[in-house]
Amino acid sequence: MNRSALRPLAAGTALGLVLGSWAFAEENGAAPAEVLDTVTVSATKRDQDEGAMPVAATILQADQIPLSTLDPGAEIARQSPTSNFVDLSRAGEAYMTMRGVATLGSPLNTLDNTVGFSVDGVPTSLSGLAPLLMDVERVEVLRGPQGTAFGRNALAGGINVVTMPADGYGEARLDAETGSDGYSLVQALAGGWLVPERLAGRAVVRYQEFDGDIPNIITGKTEGGADIAAARASLRFTPGEAWTIDLTGGYGRDERDNPAYLLVGAPGFPVSASDTPSLGRRTIGHGTLTVARRFENFTLTSVTGYQDIDILNAGDFSDTLLYGAYLGLPGFLDFIPAALFTNPDQDKIRTAEAEGIFTQEIRANAAKDAPVQWVAGLNYFRSAYEIHRDMKTLLFAVLNGKVDNRIDSETLAGFADLSVPLFETWVLSGGIRIARDEQAFEGRYRSNGYPGTVAAFDQRDEAADTYVTGRVALSRHWADTVMTYASIAWGYASGGFERLTPYAAQGVANTPFRPARAMTVEAGIKAGLLPGLRLDASLFHNDVTDGQLASFDPDTVQIFFANQDYRSYGFEASLVAEPVEGLVLRAGAGFTETRQGAATAESAAAGAARGNKVPMVPTWTVSLGLDYRLPAAGLGLPGAFLVSADYQYVGSRQTDAANSRKLDPYAMVNARLGWAGEHLGFYAFGRNLLDSRPISFAAPFREGVTGAYVGRGRVLGLGMSVAWQGDAAALSARGRPHGDAKGPAPGDRPARGPARG
Repeated sequence: MNRSALRPLAAGTALGLVLGSWAFAEENGAAPAEVLDTVTVSATKRDQDEGAMPVAATILQADQIPLSTLDPGAEIARQSPTSNFVDLSRAGEAYMTMRGVATLGSPLNTLDNTVGFSVDGVPTSLSGLAPLLMDVERVEVLRGPQGTAFGRNALAGGINVVTMPADGYGEARLDAETGSDGYSLVQALAGGWLVPERLAGRAVVRYQEFDGDIPNIITGKTEGGADIAAARASLRFTPGEAWTIDLTGGYGRDERDNPAYLLVGAPGFPVSASDTPSLGRRTIGHGTLTVARRFENFTLTSVTGYQDIDILNAGDFSDTLLYGAYLGLPGFLDFIPAALFTNPDQDKIRTAEAEGIFTQEIRANAAKDAPVQWVAGLNYFRSAYEIHRDMKTLLFAVLNGKVDNRIDSETLAGFADLSVPLFETWVLSGGIRIARDEQAFEGRYRSNGYPGTVAAFDQRDEAADTYVTGRVALSRHWADTVMTYASIAWGYASGGFERLTPYAAQGVANTPFRPARAMTVEAGIKAGLLPGLRLDASLFHNDVTDGQLASFDPDTVQIFFANQDYRSYGFEASLVAEPVEGLVLRAGAGFTETRQGAATAESAAAGAARGNKVPMVPTWTVSLGLDYRLPAAGLGLPGAFLVSADYQYVGSRQTDAANSRKLDPYAMVNARLGWAGEHLGFYAFGRNLLDSRPISFAAPFREGVTGAYVGRGRVLGLGMSVAWQGDAAALSARGRPHGDAKGPAPGDRPARGPARG
């Protein structure tokens, strides 16, 4: 069967299964499910019922981000229609696409992203994108420009991770997993009152390890491993009924030995032929102080955050298999590429980066029972970024020498958002953000004597811009559970300076790239069709001006930076269903079509052309999921059996702006089966059961020669959980739907309801 037919077939099959389950439940007298729980979203800086928001959204509950995942960013993207996570295989180098709005190539600096990302409302840069997720309550994914709430670079959408708060709920938990290819995990958490009704605390610590599953034919070792350790602690002080003070701090270290570009199609693919081990390490230290004071008609909130991010990437720049094929050396000259590319002292690049991010926000929110809901505030963002690069390569002048660059960025913004009931069933909502970006750049280059490079080159420059983003939406509530809406929004992605300055080696100054702007039109519906059945669907169209473009031409050994217009359009649809008690079904699908506009001389040199597709944007995305809880009492056993499975499909996508190569689609199947009692749980799990090797990013080196970054294969394992819960009053306040008054059972991780969107 043609693969293109599988996407709508999968979505249609899911719809049939969901609707058919009601008929089965009715005919067999199964206990009906209750109405789906209301999900509250805080990403917009004011708590809103997700079902009443005129925004396409996906809300992932904690149990949809499994402990065993080593790629939380990809996990979020594959469960969010029209989204894709692009992992460049190096620490701190990844980005996301959403609805066809994307970086055209690789990001130019740490602020060159189109999807905003924050944790508990505190934004980060690409350096901190997709950190380890632990003790998470939910992940909020909002599609369409989110500049009002997220600020700069939420051109395509925004993601907000909400962690479990220190709310006095008493619990302690220990999770452990072991699996194939040396996979292991240990996580412990505890929470409760330190001073009853005054001071609450919560802490979590995790260690996770994976040996890797990509063989290296040069060193004889295995690559693609991970060594992760992290901890977070939170305190909540409530000196009175009107005050809440939250203090959170944490630290994480994520170290991996992912190989660089691998030759696509090599015998035994994926296989590495680098002559030294790769190293990618990212450490993140962070702290947040949130102070809220409730008044009669509004709440005043201050959020202060700081992140200290350090990144180190080092390794072999020229994989022997890839560069042998790239240079077109015949097979009988195998000794030549070996002599050229297996020298441990040659073709090495070591990059050290450091970024300090400070944010301060002060906002006021309307009282929750006010007829007109609003939020208004001021936000300050500062990033101090440094990069130190030591390069020694055989073939490229621009990749030789030492680079020391610094980029300081500041943004001061004011924002406001409100919803106004017009008549009995109509609501008008809108938001605006006025901001000023300033960026200062300093660069220093020193040659290592490679031919064609200047001995030294220093440079300094500044750039600034003032801009407005916003949105307007009109929605109609046809019933308590049915709403339609239409909206128009304007997004902005900052301009600034490219961080690597490759042409400094030739004495060429680093000029600032222009900011990108977008206008998005959207229409959608959110409908509770039956008790326990929810359908969301939306149509969208994006017009992007001056999208940032970066590309490399291996034939001319040139790197290009330019701006390019493009547009995208498509649709998203999702179903969430609880046809019978204990069974949750999920289905989501997205279709995206993209087209580049007229190319300028600069963007044409980088490969852009009218009608080409936007790179790394999948045409189709599909996700299906099932969770079932079956009480074991029928077998005379305590507790319950738990079953979960999901299917994730990412369609074909182009590698670059020139559309040099189309990457094949891939599918992931994950499953988990276990038993959970009051304090103890056991389970077996399988990640990527089909053992597909997804290509996250690829670059054509010449005709028939492509280098790629490859994801890990199948991981099978066993896990267990031991848990103690208490404090029924706090449980009731938290509103967890599963488990008894003592809290959720082990293996039945806390959630506020099924996923939405």
